[in-house]
Amino acid sequence: MSTKSKNKKASSTKPSSSRASSTKSSSTRPINKKKAPAKKVHGTLLTIVLVIMGVHGIVAGILYYIWSTAPAAQRPWIIGMMAVHFLANIVAAVGIFYWKKWALYVYAASTIIAVVAGLLSVGIWSLFYMVLPFVIVGWLLRTKWDYFE
Repeated sequence: MSTKSKNKKASSTKPSSSRASSTKSSSTRPINKKKAPAKKVHGTLLTIVLVIMGVHGIVAGILYYIWSTAPAAQRPWIIGMMAVHFLANIVAAVGIFYWKKWALYVYAASTIIAVVAGLLSVGIWSLFYMVLPFVIVGWLLRTKWDYFE
């Protein structure tokens, strides 16, 4: 064999081996097709509202105790319902802060308890007072439903 034919054989095998090695190395690299999770941002207004949620239960309990028109026999039940409402608001606010879906259900149930206690003790205006915070929180979370786990 001549030297020219040996060089041709050697040069023809090099590209194919380099292609194989480049194909091999690209196929062994892990392909990460998962998108990075979106950064969950509360925002200033939502954070303030979550703090107010906790304070809201305390204030509502005190106001219901002072302004209650219910007979004295019903007052322990109403104060008990407001205590449950207060505790549920705190739990819901913490859960919503950590983007837990169950916290939304707790907050909805807490609102229903507060409305029942308000209707029994104060009257129809309590419906507006208790549902308005729920509507505000829902409006603030309208674009953040995907963040909840």
